[in-house]
Amino acid sequence: MTPKKMAKIHAAAKPNHRIWSAQEFANLLSSPGVVAEYHPNGFALARIIHTDAELLLLVTEQIKQNTGIATGCLLKMEKHLVKLGARELTLEVSESNGAAINLYKKLNYKKIYIRKSYSRDKNGNLENALLMQKELIPLY
Repeated sequence: MTPKKMAKIHAAAKPNHRIWSAQEFANLLSSPGVVAEYHPNGFALARIIHTDAELLLLVTEQIKQNTGIATGCLLKMEKHLVKLGARELTLEVSESNGAAINLYKKLNYKKIYIRKSYSRDKNGNLENALLMQKELIPLY
């Protein structure tokens, strides 16, 4: 998937935060340790450093949300990260993003911290972010 297509999908997801540009995706994809899993209507991006991984983005076009695309991308990402040696995956999610929080809970991510007034939504309002984490089990 091209950075331009990723930017288009991100915009079509109608995020409550700033939409990333194709150049930002290109820069990120060229960074060390960054991996991606793709679906025609969504994608997951993560960064791995040694045995720690961070989910950077999980995106599905709004018209295709609640169809299992995000779940599929995230599960594929988890398997990919395990093959690369990751033992845990951490993510941040806005407290107002109930759908994402429910998905993460369903997949056994645990809330480990709340970052107060961590980010601004597209209207400039401060939002808390939940820091969630999951232990990744090697597939021997």
